[in-house]
Amino acid sequence: MNIIKSTLISEISKLSNAYAVCGIVDRSGCIYPLGADTKVLSTIFELVSRPAVYAAAKSLGYECVEPNVQNHYPDFTFHRGEDQPEKIAIDVKTTYRIHDKDKFSYTLGGYTSFIREGNEKKNIVYPFSDYSEHWIIGFVYNRIASKKSLAEHKFSVQDLEKIPLPFGNVEFFVQEKWKIASDRAGSGNTTNIGSINGNIDDFWHGRGPFTSEDEFLKYWRQYGRTKKEREDYSNLTQFRSFNQRLF
Repeated sequence: MNIIKSTLISEISKLSNAYAVCGIVDRSGCIYPLGADTKVLSTIFELVSRPAVYAAAKSLGYECVEPNVQNHYPDFTFHRGEDQPEKIAIDVKTTYRIHDKDKFSYTLGGYTSFIREGNEKKNIVYPFSDYSEHWIIGFVYNRIASKKSLAEHKFSVQDLEKIPLPFGNVEFFVQEKWKIASDRAGSGNTTNIGSINGNIDDFWHGRGPFTSEDEFLKYWRQYGRTKKEREDYSNLTQFRSFNQRLF
């Protein structure tokens, strides 16, 4: 197993007790329940995983860097010097399901920015060519409906057990991005790469359709921004046929 992957798995596996985040506390000791907002919960999982990512970097002899600009990729960069190549990108993704066996998916970042030639410094911490590996730490949780009356309250530290948790049965995986990417755009009309739609086992084993990272990059670098721009291909089968005709 890849040393980056195995080290991240080892550190994140120690987090099981940290998943019971139930609210945000102010300096007076009041706790405000998280609620079910998916953006809030995604931030919580990124915060919870941060110590594990830093611990993995230290164990591997890397420095860990985070973006100083919002919405820049990746969430964490491992490097052995800012001027050194072969940096490691670590991105944290979170989604939810209703039942344990439900399939789920993620969006994996834009396909019109840093992966395209000429744009390799756009919305990314270091130039895209500086990175040799791109990893996803993926979290999935079961969404739990709670009574609105409780969610609207604020609580004291003494009432921790009364605070409703909006999620449960948290699972995670660590996988290279290209291995879980699909050939479909994600999240409606946005220019994001969509992941496979599968269960946790599919993500652990990287059961995506691409045969290599090179094929993944070629596909998404040429993928049209609009339906009109996808006359050459709009799925992987068409892409392979299109490339065979070129050669």
